[in-house]
Amino acid sequence: MEKALRIYKKLLEKGQITDIEEKELYFDFKEPEVREILDTMARELNFKIITAPHSVYFVPNIENNLLGFSLKDIRESVKKDANIRDAFLQIYIIMTILYMFYGGKNKDPKQADFLQTKDIVNKLDETLKLTTDEEAEKIEDRYSINFIQIANYWKAKTLIEDNKLKTRTGTVLTACKLLKEEKLIVITDNDTEIRPTKKLDDLMQYHYLNEDRIYEINDIFKVGEENAKNQ
Repeated sequence: MEKALRIYKKLLEKGQITDIEEKELYFDFKEPEVREILDTMARELNFKIITAPHSVYFVPNIENNLLGFSLKDIRESVKKDANIRDAFLQIYIIMTILYMFYGGKNKDPKQADFLQTKDIVNKLDETLKLTTDEEAEKIEDRYSINFIQIANYWKAKTLIEDNKLKTRTGTVLTACKLLKEEKLIVITDNDTEIRPTKKLDDLMQYHYLNEDRIYEINDIFKVGEENAKNQ
């Protein structure tokens, strides 16, 4: 039990343990009795433990309001008085970034080693420019997201650098900084380029890309891609 609690504490603090930085804890985790205790804790406390080569990760379940992000947390990552639209838009931007990194069709779905922030802005312009309200309503009905509100809010953002929070590039960078805080990406070249960390690669490969949700996300972006081709 003591070993399991030490591992749990470290996972809460860092979100991960590795066989290099936490060698003793990493090998304690391999003990069947310790893993059994941690699996029980995960079921009772509503989180998952994800294993990857040389690393172990802590991932709160979506419905975990104690250890995971809430809409309020995401909203306040923009600014203290941000509204619910800001939170929804930030979530959609993060979905876009993940799709651009890992939306490939091959056995290895990773399709980019880095992204330019301007390319993320362009992608959002494409996917949020639906040709008809009917298409947007279909997405809303199928995926239970207020797609029209997100699209209109994005299009209202300016391209002029008068206030970064009001620009499309500044809004993308806000989402990137949230991912950076979680050690999922690094931001380079004066905030113009992002790269995924090993943690993000591992979580996508060994957890998220094995779930049905990734196919739903891909379907959403296919709509925007088809519309862009038909413009």
